[in-house]
Amino acid sequence: MSEKQSHLSATGFDYVVAVTQDSINGTLEEYLYSGLPEVTLCYVYDDNVPPNPVPMDYAALVASAGSTDPFAVPAGTAGSDARVQKLSNAGFAFAVRAKLGLPPGVPPASLPPIVALKPGQSNVTYTLMFSEFIATEIIYGPRNSMIWVNQAQPAGTSWTFSGAVDLNFQDKSFTDLPQDVQQRLRDVGDPNMFSVKQLYYDLNSSDLVQGFQFNQVPSNSVLNGFMTDDFVNTYFKNLQGAEVLGYGAAQVSKVQPASLAVTDVNFFTPDAVGSTGAPLTLNYLCASGDHPLPDTTHAGFGWNWIEAAEASQYDGVAALNRNALAGYLNGTTLPGGGTLASYVSSNCYLPSVRVWVDGLDVDYQFSAARGQSPTVSYPPVGSTILSYSYHPATASDQAGLNGALGKMELSSSFDLTVSVQDNEIVIVQHLVIWTYVRVLATDDSGNVVDKQITDTYTVGADDKGDLIVALKSSNLVDNSQQPGANAFLNFWADVQSLSDVVTSWARDFTKTNLGDVPVSFVQNFVFPGGATFSFTDAGFSDYQDLVSHITYADVS
Repeated sequence: MSEKQSHLSATGFDYVVAVTQDSINGTLEEYLYSGLPEVTLCYVYDDNVPPNPVPMDYAALVASAGSTDPFAVPAGTAGSDARVQKLSNAGFAFAVRAKLGLPPGVPPASLPPIVALKPGQSNVTYTLMFSEFIATEIIYGPRNSMIWVNQAQPAGTSWTFSGAVDLNFQDKSFTDLPQDVQQRLRDVGDPNMFSVKQLYYDLNSSDLVQGFQFNQVPSNSVLNGFMTDDFVNTYFKNLQGAEVLGYGAAQVSKVQPASLAVTDVNFFTPDAVGSTGAPLTLNYLCASGDHPLPDTTHAGFGWNWIEAAEASQYDGVAALNRNALAGYLNGTTLPGGGTLASYVSSNCYLPSVRVWVDGLDVDYQFSAARGQSPTVSYPPVGSTILSYSYHPATASDQAGLNGALGKMELSSSFDLTVSVQDNEIVIVQHLVIWTYVRVLATDDSGNVVDKQITDTYTVGADDKGDLIVALKSSNLVDNSQQPGANAFLNFWADVQSLSDVVTSWARDFTKTNLGDVPVSFVQNFVFPGGATFSFTDAGFSDYQDLVSHITYADVS
């Protein structure tokens, strides 16, 4: 079981990006190792009764406290100490200095994952850790007594905030949010919507539970109340764009816009199935073209995106529904303008004929109007993902009783199919024009145009998500016939000349439109997510979804 089993048309999702838990955490840990700015939060009491803690700039606090740095006053300092007194005179309440990162002295292997996926759910467990954390507070008591508090994360210990984060964007708790908040969380339309930056934004938008307690600090202290209710949100707001929310995998430069715009997204972690050790993956469930997004009950796919043996090579998989790909191909622009649909239309001919008596002569008139509308279909199963068919009724007319003096028939048909398998795309187009002519008792008929072109392309992908397409072969089969009456019959009725005229007209009329479909027909496709991922390959699943292994671009 692997991405070769991808069968998105059975689920209703247009596009899925699946990334492993290890790849998410590895990318985040690499960022955390690189170090982040520290954030300093200081609060003083206002003049209300009772007083409320309000934020104050760190430098302003130090200045108002006679150059006293609250973080430089050690634990155990007496309340009567001049430094504590100066801070008290400045209205000091508490201060926190923290820096996101991996805690020193703790082996990374013993730390919990930053993001832990839960199979069969949209919930994940998210853990926030710090490379440094120090908190100070003055606890004011009766008779103007003061207790000085200064506590820091001990070496070899990890102070954390963690919690279950619901990433189901179809839950009522999400849909009740203001529209602008929903839009920021989804981030659809942004080329970086699949980045770890956006995922971290989503994670940090939820309430997290403090996983540590300060020693000998009353649970109802002002500092503890702040840590419980406000610390996480205040911390991220004060990172001022340098925070994890501003982080993502390094964005690949000069990436073309995705060929399909994602218009809705949700998250889900399917159960791993089949082979032992297959990694869990966080799945971005996407809709395009404003299609309705199915709920997560349709996301228990029944296959693994990544097998255990592949986990060290790839970070995940991107998969495009066969129907979404076929819809794109139908409307994609060809060189010189126009679309595949308009190219097909230019090879669809509506025939017409007229036969009439003019004195002693029988006159024949024939024509065909190009630009007709074929039947377009998207087969739900099988290797053919897109087909066009145009088979109008045969045009017919005659002169004399039951056509005794002359008769003519003209028909046309055009078919084009796009089929995919493994790493190949095969385009087959077939044009037929058939005619029947009769002068008196002599007749002639045949497929005066009968051409089939088969173009086979191989596909791959570059690191920016562009399809790399090469023409493997192009095969023209020309079964066009040259009708001909026998010499004796043609002496009495000039059928040969008439059929030659029809044949010459039909071939000249059609030859300027029928040709190879250019490589760019497919090569212009760009996977969504090219700004975040490197695409290592491309091919088709057993159910004709376009799939590619992906890795996060280098972090910055």
